[in-house]
Amino acid sequence: MTKTRKLAYAALLTTAVIWGFAPPIIKYTLGFISPTVFLFYRFLMVSFILFVPLLIRLKQIQPTKRKIIKYLTLGFLGTPLTLYFLFTGMEKTTAIDASVIWIISPILVVLGGAFFLKETVTKIEKIGIGLTLLGTIITIIQPLLETGVGFGHHIWGNTLVFLGTCAWASFTLLTKKEKLDPFVLSASSFFVGAVAMTPFFLASQSAALPPQAIFGVLYMTILGSVVAYFTYIYGLSKIEASEATIFTYLQPLFAIPLAAVWLGEKITFPFLVGALLIGLGVFICEKR
Repeated sequence: MTKTRKLAYAALLTTAVIWGFAPPIIKYTLGFISPTVFLFYRFLMVSFILFVPLLIRLKQIQPTKRKIIKYLTLGFLGTPLTLYFLFTGMEKTTAIDASVIWIISPILVVLGGAFFLKETVTKIEKIGIGLTLLGTIITIIQPLLETGVGFGHHIWGNTLVFLGTCAWASFTLLTKKEKLDPFVLSASSFFVGAVAMTPFFLASQSAALPPQAIFGVLYMTILGSVVAYFTYIYGLSKIEASEATIFTYLQPLFAIPLAAVWLGEKITFPFLVGALLIGLGVFICEKR
């Protein structure tokens, strides 16, 4: 194994650890502030950090007005809309459920590519996708299987996380054929997010940042947004995209133990069935 590949693996593993720990940290922080206030502070702080680098990069590439519109539109889909669904859902569900539902995004990209971009999907991939979707459905409705209660708080939270995953997959598909600078797209999306969350922030009855929430906001700002993005882009630039995607599936390995120990979340039998089906489906798809 070359040194470059080792560094790429280390970078992507760092990303998996940071984003893997994120769901329990987000869930804990949402006990003190609302999702929209959390996102506003995160977007605002990231915007300050990336303001100068973004200006420098824009000056270098000089995008057309048409491309600027694409940056802003896709940025809205990929960051504020996706994270609004994700954070709002996590307020209502468990960090464990959210971490497992989120990792199906690469499979949704394959499925969307087949439907909308007419990309070829093999028979074995279809089986893997079917198992993944079945596992996702079981994971989403597991509160119903556990308690017999109807469409409740927990199920709605899982559904919102799934919608966030779909939004991210849609963003990935739409950016596939666009020749957009990845740094500009990511950085500008945080500015769009800050603007989009401002009305919610101003309308919030409790917009202050309590001491208990500071760690979570800083974690998601510095590590979750800036550091993890850099390590992900670096790793992706050094190895194949299909190989880099595998590191996404490692995230629950960090999220689940932390959520169980720190937050006291329970791993139930219906959850295990759903998670195992998702894992099997992902394994089949990746073994294509």
